[in-house]
Amino acid sequence: MSEQTHWKKLTNPDYLGAYALEPGQDITVTIKSVKVENIIGADGKKEDCTVVRFVENVKPMILNVTNAKTLEKLFKTPFIENWSGRKIQIGVESVKAFGDVVDALRIRKFLPRETGTAKCSDCKSDITAAGGMTPQQVVAFSQKRFGATLCAACMKKRDEAKKAAEKPAEEPVKIDETAAVEAEVAE
Repeated sequence: MSEQTHWKKLTNPDYLGAYALEPGQDITVTIKSVKVENIIGADGKKEDCTVVRFVENVKPMILNVTNAKTLEKLFKTPFIENWSGRKIQIGVESVKAFGDVVDALRIRKFLPRETGTAKCSDCKSDITAAGGMTPQQVVAFSQKRFGATLCAACMKKRDEAKKAAEKPAEEPVKIDETAAVEAEVAE
């Protein structure tokens, strides 16, 4: 069977939808931010919606109540500020809505399995998403820049130490002994 294209893929919507995933496909993404944004719906109406943006190059997702409750349970906190930097897995489920059965994006009710979490060579903590980068991108960046696997905090420490080492030390003040002796004699 040849690969088929869902008609909604041709409309290029601004937000992630069930049609963006192939049947049976899940994606794992890292939450960058969660906040209320004013969006324009398919009908042209503007409305405020809760939007989740991701570190990875994936379209943002409008967060409905069902998915928000799932995030609260997964992360054991209702506070959206505590969700940033956390990984989630998203898939498609058939749900009853508007008197019909439709496909809907659903955040899975389990945390994605970590595949070989990298450890910081300095502090030994797990490398996590930072500065808009996934953990894998943080590792690649630190290896390229420092030649070591480092977390964001340890990269910052190394940068600060390098700057301190490069700062020229104050030169001792040289005293002209002859001028000092002449000044004392003149007094």
